[in-house]
Amino acid sequence: VIVNSSFMKSEIQRLFGLPYEKINVIPNGLNMTAFSGLERDYSFRRQYAADNEKIILTMGRMVYEKGVQHLVAAMPKILANYNDAKLVVVGKGGMIDELKAQAEALGISQKVYFAGFLNSRKVPIYQCADIAVFPSTYEPFGIVALEAMLAGTPTVVSDVGGLNEIVEHGVTGMKSYAGNANSIADSVLGLLYDHKLATN
Repeated sequence: VIVNSSFMKSEIQRLFGLPYEKINVIPNGLNMTAFSGLERDYSFRRQYAADNEKIILTMGRMVYEKGVQHLVAAMPKILANYNDAKLVVVGKGGMIDELKAQAEALGISQKVYFAGFLNSRKVPIYQCADIAVFPSTYEPFGIVALEAMLAGTPTVVSDVGGLNEIVEHGVTGMKSYAGNANSIADSVLGLLYDHKLATN
């Protein structure tokens, strides 16, 4: 059996009782030149945020296990400490209306932009983002997190699954406790305030 992370190897072994040595890990790959030579497109960026606002990007299917509800819940703390920030949510799925209602209830709807599914415009949004956050509560292996890292976007991931394996906290990205809005906010604020940490 071939899986894409050590986390999935453990899951397959646990669920199916296969011998551990019969399961091989081959991580997902990326096109290493996908972001080469690209620069920030400010006119494209202005569709989502003002020039003074830092874009906090999340991307993926809008389902419970992707944890976007915890990132939205983190935004009041982020905004209380760094008002010039904007959350841009890219993707579609069954939770969109619930997430919009959550932002409205928290009084931050003007600071959360739901961009929908971008597809071919996915690459430039990475270049426009100041921080990418992937707050999954369950994640076998996050390709979008790898893409963000390849694009050079400072990245925050949850300490679960394959994402936990590919990010070294404070070195190749930041980690937050899965499902913990306060922890997500702290990691994002750390990157917003520490330029050296964000550019490592």
